[in-house]
Amino acid sequence: MGLFFLNRLQFFKRKYYLSKPDLTSEQIVLVIQQIIKKHLFNCPKNIYQHTYRIFYYDSPPLTIKVHLPLLNQGETHKRVLDFAKDKKNIQRSEILERLKKQPKFALCLGSIKHEKQWKLKDTTLNKLLREEIYFEQLSNEDFYYEMRQKGVDIKLGIDISTLAQQKLVNKIILIAGDSDFVPAAKLARIHGIDFVLDALHNNIDESLHEHIDGLVSYDLVAILKDILAVEPDIKPNWWTANTNP
Repeated sequence: MGLFFLNRLQFFKRKYYLSKPDLTSEQIVLVIQQIIKKHLFNCPKNIYQHTYRIFYYDSPPLTIKVHLPLLNQGETHKRVLDFAKDKKNIQRSEILERLKKQPKFALCLGSIKHEKQWKLKDTTLNKLLREEIYFEQLSNEDFYYEMRQKGVDIKLGIDISTLAQQKLVNKIILIAGDSDFVPAAKLARIHGIDFVLDALHNNIDESLHEHIDGLVSYDLVAILKDILAVEPDIKPNWWTANTNP
């Protein structure tokens, strides 16, 4: 899943390469390619020859304009937030454009639904409830614009079902961090397909293990080191312990 992958990648970037420049869309696509190669390491040199398809699930970012929830001191009009100019949204669009041109990739795009409203962040709400801050102290940074992906899980389920029922593959590797894939995984395994999960070292519920044929993740810190051509700011514990992360 595209959004999950990007969030996990940024987690490792912030933790181990904080002093380094932000990742470019080109570097992020290289990370995706390296993860795929790691999973297919025992294939011939042309790894894509034995790959049916690489499905990338995401949604195009919002491009709307909205007014911020609060007036800043001295302002007479609420400022406008243009999502189309947001750096993260621009980068996500660039990533999608780059992936379109990669061999074997298929973009499976849902949509972003929003309720046209701002909501308090959970941390801010908890502080208000504990009376650590008061309403008059709130700023625009205490709010987030509510939005959610729609249609991605359905596309994932349909694709896995098609692969399974038509016996197009003998193994599926899914990068995900939640349990939304379980019904489709059950169907795939009923049809004799191995189902491997890569949660990118995210903690998963123990109950998920009964629905997969393996949990495999690779060293994202090492992958970033190769792509950025620099040492991490801090070395992961598993490097010094000479173990898998």
